Amino acid sequence: MSLPLLAGNSAPLFRPSHTPVNQRIARCPVPRDQASKRILIMRAGALGDILMATPLLESLRNANPDAHITWIVEDTQAGAIEANPHLDEIILWNSKYWKRMLRRLNYPLWIYRSLLFRKALQERNYDIFISLQPEEWSLLTRHCGATERIGIFDTFARYYGKPYSGPNAHYFTHSYNGPEREEHRTNQYLLALEALNIPPVPDKRMRLGYTAEDRAKAKAFLSAQGISDENPFVILVTQTTWPTKCWLAERFVALADRLNAQGFKVLLSGSAAEREPVSQIARKMASPPAMTTGELSFRELAAVIDRASALISGDTGPMHAAAALETPFVSLFGATAPQWYAPLSGHGVSLIHPIPCGPCDRKKCVNVGADYEKCMRLITVEEVYEATLQTIARSTVKETAYE
Repeated sequence: MSLPLLAGNSAPLFRPSHTPVNQRIARCPVPRDQASKRILIMRAGALGDILMATPLLESLRNANPDAHITWIVEDTQAGAIEANPHLDEIILWNSKYWKRMLRRLNYPLWIYRSLLFRKALQERNYDIFISLQPEEWSLLTRHCGATERIGIFDTFARYYGKPYSGPNAHYFTHSYNGPEREEHRTNQYLLALEALNIPPVPDKRMRLGYTAEDRAKAKAFLSAQGISDENPFVILVTQTTWPTKCWLAERFVALADRLNAQGFKVLLSGSAAEREPVSQIARKMASPPAMTTGELSFRELAAVIDRASALISGDTGPMHAAAALETPFVSLFGATAPQWYAPLSGHGVSLIHPIPCGPCDRKKCVNVGADYEKCMRLITVEEVYEATLQTIARSTVKETAYE
């Protein structure tokens, strides 16, 4: 099938992965049709979840150096994987396009497009298909042609409050759900290796690549913010997609002022949608901070994080990015737990104060009064400040960057 049938802003698009400058590349040395195996992985969204799956990708590459590996990823989340040093190809995915057809009851077009997509997958002769979110989009990836099909189910069982595997398990030759599910998200994804008799990478380190262009843009951004190569700076990620994962704004202000007094420039980071709450924090700080709210892509932000002295955040994507880049990090946990999502490697520390109702894995707190979001309120400025200085002091020299 020719690619124009799948090209455009809406339908899936096949594309070679980007070349990173900060990671040693280990990719398939031959064309896809000559590869020893063809492996397809699907983990379309969220940035942190994609990064937590990269130890799986590295393990597959170590065991299959001549395999061609493709990854299906949401187009808005591609920055987490598209410059991975072990990946050969990505399929850009637009879930809004598929959902829009269903909302408009345009079932004939949905079926036609899904059959085109399935046919394109079948023509690529995949040997192994690993779905890390088989609860979603099963119709579009079912019968992709792979002889071995592995599904990791129930990864959102805590969030939904019940197993979420549904009727899809029988479409896989190996399915992991219920009792087999590990506690940490990375270990859940690594269950796929059991079916293939492949050992996981020992350190379970996440990998995040960025390109030479990303690095140049990061350097230009920092220079415009008055941060040179010699200036130490700390990144504060004050917002997350869940209110229950957010630390109090006034405490970020107090923390920023203490870090400034210690000689660190502070960089506030957020998305374009978070510009106003981030700006409110900036206006309350004693010294004006550097700030980025949507001006940088995720890969460009990764290049900035790679330069930082430390990153402080809630349970969110930049935390995983810092761990992958071996930048010291301090992560603040409340509604979610470190044993579920905290990086398994890297130079960082996770802070949490256990309370009877938590961790609840809820987007919104059900408590009121003094108990409202108590898990995050118990984390003090002093302990975050001390943890940051200690983490920076004990971090080791980073791995050499590769041109």
